[in-house]
Amino acid sequence: MQLNKQTDYALRVLLFLGTYPQGQLATIDMISEKFHIARNHLIKIVSKLAKLQYIETIKGKGGGMKISPGTLQIKLNEIIANFEPTFEVIDCDHNDCPIRGFCRLKRTLDLASAAFLAVLSQYTLAQLLPQSFNEGKDWGKGLDIPIRVL
Repeated sequence: MQLNKQTDYALRVLLFLGTYPQGQLATIDMISEKFHIARNHLIKIVSKLAKLQYIETIKGKGGGMKISPGTLQIKLNEIIANFEPTFEVIDCDHNDCPIRGFCRLKRTLDLASAAFLAVLSQYTLAQLLPQSFNEGKDWGKGLDIPIRVL
């Protein structure tokens, strides 16, 4: 299973903001440049993250965004479910397949998808972030920002 780009980028934004120094705001341009994500695409993702209240946005000169209190404690499966249209790996209902009805592939893939979500439900965003200064140094290479360590 592969996450769509919107989900991938949403997670990257949240992880970036989770390590960003408290009290400082990140901008769309900054994140777009650091992660090589098209600005227009990122605007849509940031808008959805704000609507879901995962981040707070401040408009105007000197504005930007920061992670909302409590977001780091949200389970990954909950975040991903807001960005993925489905977790169904294949759709046999819209396929004129001659082995439909006795094939076990769909059931097996559905079990694998459920296992994927079960693993994600065991982790929060906070658990993916640096937990020590040394880990933070390695995590932040190439981002050129001071990394906040939890």
